[in-house]
Amino acid sequence: MKTNYKKMLKFATLLITSALIATVSAQIYSYMYIEGSGSIISQKLSWQLGESSPSGATIQGAYVKNFNLSVPANTPRTFNDSLRIVNNDINKGYTFSLEVTSVGGNPGNFSKFDLVLYNSTGDTLATLDIRQAGNKVSNLYIGPSATLYIRFEVVPVTDKTEGYFYFTVKLTYEE
Repeated sequence: MKTNYKKMLKFATLLITSALIATVSAQIYSYMYIEGSGSIISQKLSWQLGESSPSGATIQGAYVKNFNLSVPANTPRTFNDSLRIVNNDINKGYTFSLEVTSVGGNPGNFSKFDLVLYNSTGDTLATLDIRQAGNKVSNLYIGPSATLYIRFEVVPVTDKTEGYFYFTVKLTYEE
C-alpha cells in the first residue's frame, strides 16, 4: 500500500485548522439577570386647584395646565387660594423647593408677579418673583397630610393696556 503524503498533509492541515477554529470559538459565557417589576404609585405631593383657580385650568399628573391669570389695566389683583400643594403621605413630611425654570413673552409688563406660598392659618412661608427664570426658594416643608396654598399677587405696569408673559415653575422634592 502506497502512502499518499499529499492527502495526509491536506488532512493534517484540515485537522489543525479545525482544532484552531474550535479553540477560538469556544467562549465562556457568564450571565446576569434582572428580576423586577413595574408599578404605578400615587405621588406623595400633588397639585390641587384652589377656589380661585382660573377657569380652564386643569391638572394632568404632575402638571398644572392652562393656568392663565388675567388682570385689568392699571388694576393690581391678588388671586388667593388659586392653587394648592397637597401631601398625600399620612406618615411623612417633605422638604421641597420652587424654581422658575422658564419665562417668555414680556414680564416687564408687570411691576410685580409673585407666587406666595402660605399655610392654612394664612402665614406666609415663601414669596417667589416669577418674572425671571432662575429665581428659587428652597428648604420649604410640608407636613404629613398637610395642604399648602398658593396665591398670586399681580401688579401691571401703570398705563399698560395690554401685554402678557408666560412662566414655568418647578416643584422639586425627594421621596
